[in-house]
Amino acid sequence: MIVDNENGLLLLRHDQLGERQWRSDDCYKLIFSPYGKGIYQTLEGDQSIDQGSFFIFNPEDKHKQLKVHHEKFLIEIQPSFLIEAAEQIGIGTNAPEYASVSYRHPQMEQWMTFVRGFLMTQEAAGASRQLFLDHSLTQLAILMLEYGAGSHQTCFPSIHIKGPVNVVMHALKESYREEWTLNEMAETAGMNKFQLAHLFKEETGVSPYLWLQVYRLFRSQPSLLHTTEPILSIALQHGFTSVSSYNQLFRKVYRKTPTEFRRIHCSRK
Repeated sequence: MIVDNENGLLLLRHDQLGERQWRSDDCYKLIFSPYGKGIYQTLEGDQSIDQGSFFIFNPEDKHKQLKVHHEKFLIEIQPSFLIEAAEQIGIGTNAPEYASVSYRHPQMEQWMTFVRGFLMTQEAAGASRQLFLDHSLTQLAILMLEYGAGSHQTCFPSIHIKGPVNVVMHALKESYREEWTLNEMAETAGMNKFQLAHLFKEETGVSPYLWLQVYRLFRSQPSLLHTTEPILSIALQHGFTSVSSYNQLFRKVYRKTPTEFRRIHCSRK
């Protein structure tokens, strides 16, 4: 099932869940995994998307779909449409570059679930689908700008959840420059480290340590883009123990070094 217009498309299918050929599209591609893990091959290695999580490919990102559990659900959005939305809500005029991080977010999951439900009803046909698509893509563009982790963010997108995970996330945000062990995080949550690791991954789609590292990276982005501070100073100021660990995470998240990221995104301003 495909519903499309000039700004993007929605695709929902239960066949052809593997691809033999590499592809790169001139649009943003958001993949949602409603049932189980999806695996996509990229030039930097395989990218897994756990159940309930989502992942965003940037325009021209080369990828190949290796495995999808039961259903493929993706949305494509044209860059010009996303830039227009960014201008309207005051974020800027540059096309965002999304991070190579798969995670869960309640607002994104709620949108995906609702849209899937509508598309799967027999009543959703013809003109009603087109009208629904227009409104849905507008909503999604705003959600991607608000909750999609990327170059336009100053910190990892907030997740409003209750319970031990929220307690830990709040503590990590308050002291993200400090060294944290999993045991210390678990003590903050009032549970053992195995319970915390499982619950944290279940609610956010990432491990506690990866969440902290990515949070540090996003907190460093304003310094990287709006100052001329050395990369080493920025890394150490934001909780990284060395510039090599900062560079390594940057390559994993953005497929480029901090220096390359600074040069590309500062040149667009």
